[in-house]
Amino acid sequence: MRSNHNIPHENMAVFLKLLGYLRPYTLLFLFCLALVGVQSGLELLKPWPLKLAVDQVIAHKPLEFWGFTVSPDMFSASAQLAIVAISLVAIHFLSGFVTLANNYLTIRMGQDMVQDFRCELFDHLQRQSLLFHQTRPTGDLLYRLMGDTYSVQTLLMNGVFTTLTSLVLLAGMFVVLLGIDWELTLYAMSVVPLLILAISAVTKKIGNLTYETHMKESQVYSTVENIFNSISLVQAFAREDEERKRFVSQSQHSFDRKLSLYSLQTAYGWVIGAITAAGTAYVLYVGARHVMEGDLTTGELLIFLGYLASLYTPLNSIANTMGAIRGSLAQARRVLDVLAEDKAVPEAPDAKPLEIAKGSVSFKGVGFGYDPARPVLTDVTFSCPGGSTVAVVGQTGAGKTSLISLLLRFYDPQQGSITIDGQDLRSVTLKSLRQQVAIVLQDTHLFPMSVHDNIAYGKRTATREEVIHAAEMANAHEFIMAMPDGYDTKLDERGSNLSGGQRQRLSIARALLKNAPLLILDEPTSALDAGTEALIMESLDRLMLNRTTFVIAHRLSMMRRADLILVIKDKKVWEMGTFQELLDKGGEFARLHSLQFAPLKERKKPVEDAVEEAP
Repeated sequence: MRSNHNIPHENMAVFLKLLGYLRPYTLLFLFCLALVGVQSGLELLKPWPLKLAVDQVIAHKPLEFWGFTVSPDMFSASAQLAIVAISLVAIHFLSGFVTLANNYLTIRMGQDMVQDFRCELFDHLQRQSLLFHQTRPTGDLLYRLMGDTYSVQTLLMNGVFTTLTSLVLLAGMFVVLLGIDWELTLYAMSVVPLLILAISAVTKKIGNLTYETHMKESQVYSTVENIFNSISLVQAFAREDEERKRFVSQSQHSFDRKLSLYSLQTAYGWVIGAITAAGTAYVLYVGARHVMEGDLTTGELLIFLGYLASLYTPLNSIANTMGAIRGSLAQARRVLDVLAEDKAVPEAPDAKPLEIAKGSVSFKGVGFGYDPARPVLTDVTFSCPGGSTVAVVGQTGAGKTSLISLLLRFYDPQQGSITIDGQDLRSVTLKSLRQQVAIVLQDTHLFPMSVHDNIAYGKRTATREEVIHAAEMANAHEFIMAMPDGYDTKLDERGSNLSGGQRQRLSIARALLKNAPLLILDEPTSALDAGTEALIMESLDRLMLNRTTFVIAHRLSMMRRADLILVIKDKKVWEMGTFQELLDKGGEFARLHSLQFAPLKERKKPVEDAVEEAP
């Protein structure tokens, strides 16, 4: 929890950081400020036609404006009134046009800054490590990306720009009012200390409530995202009512914070309105006495009251804007907090592109833990020549996926090194490494776009002929052509309109098209029936040809294809060798093999014995 003592310093730091997003639009911002000057000048002219009509036309005096004098002999009273009326319309028309142009330009500028802010956050999030994304709620990050980034527009355009506009208009009106009646002007400005007191008392609370509101709202996003991502599990366990209660509770907390914020803002607006109304009433009272005493004409009092309404409008605007600025600073701080948290896998300043000739891979004394104090792998050492197939086996949680993730450099080891053709992965660029690796996962990831685009995801420049050839090699062409629009058929979310085997074959086609020298297979056939597995294995044989392949495997069919099997146990490579060598050795691999392929009756017996022995 931040201490209130540090909040002003934090807000200033946030404000200065956000000002940087205005830099590319400096010329446009200055042009908009010039329009503000024009707009303020026209605003100052609006009450004058009323004064001319009351004090000069109706009083049968010469009509004087902007240095020109029109005597009653030149134009009739009706003509003079027409001139005054036309000037009133012209002033309002020009003011409206300038306001329209200024609003369009400032809104466009604000939207562009939001886009810049949002893109910077999106790029930052994409660069972060898997550990970062695994420990941060997706819904919270989504809310910060899509909701909180609007703070830069609220702060700089609706906040700073509105305040500058109001200050320019306020200064101009103050000068004009002093020229009309300096005493009334001082009375009118007597409410300013009360406004400042109200601003200082309320805006801090508005900022804190805004921050809390957005935190609660992002928690709702996270809750919904978690529920919908697990909807099959929710329905399978009939947990809809419990999840609804959880959602309602989170949503209600969010609405409670919003209601508190809106109530405070409404009360704040009421207080500001009451203060300005009291000031107007006092000026009306004193001004009417000045008219009765002959110190002020009726037209001058009317124009003063007209200016006074316009004077209190920018004062009111500044007061309300202070609350908006506090709220937008709270939102912006949530975005900047994420931008300041850099957990991306570092790239060396002198990193060079990875060049693969043979594709040999070597792990030397590798140690790794998501928390360095709790290692997952220790002293992992092995080598495999280019073009070979390495199977990684072991019990669940042994560290198989961690080992593969190190090869992709999703993480860096805390000890040791990993090399490809003698090049340390820390010394090569991340992009060049991952461009030369193709992946086929157990849980196939497909996007809601066409079949063609899904296959070509790893090679966006691929032609239709190349895509079709890859699909044929993956035994996918036939079922693709049976779809309504063939290769142009748009897939549903996560490819839900395809079977598991069809999704897997599209994934293999994608890997074949990428044609990378390194291949990673993560249990590619574990969830398939025997018939579908035969088709997939035929496709995989083509894919693995002449590539260095790492396979996380449980199926016998995958293990037998391996040139080297690594058995992970107790955080290290417990055994390594070929399939037959490890069976003959009678160690951990032989034990795992016997457990998997033992007759069902033998596997049941230990369970039955345990039940009999239970109290």
